[in-house]
Amino acid sequence: MGAAYKIFGKSVQPHVLAISTFIATAALTSYFTMKPKSKDETKNISPLNAQRSTANASEKDDDVMKSIEGFLNDLEKDAKQDTKAN
Repeated sequence: MGAAYKIFGKSVQPHVLAISTFIATAALTSYFTMKPKSKDETKNISPLNAQRSTANASEKDDDVMKSIEGFLNDLEKDAKQDTKAN
C-alpha cells in the first residue's frame, strides 16, 4: 500500500481524494449554473422589452415563411422547366 492521507482519523487513498474533489467541483458548478433565478431578477423584465421580443419573433417568423414560399416557388419553376425540356 502506498501513502494515504488521514482525514477524520481514517486513511484515504489519493485517488479517492482526487475523484471526490472532481465530483464535488462538478456538483457545485452544475448547481450554481442551473439554479433558478430569484424572484427579484424575474420581476425586472419590463413590458416594453417583452413587446419587442414578441415583435422580433413575429418578424423572424415572417422571414422564414417568405423564405419557404420562395423556395417552393423555385422548385415549381424548376419542375415546370424539366417537364418542358422532356
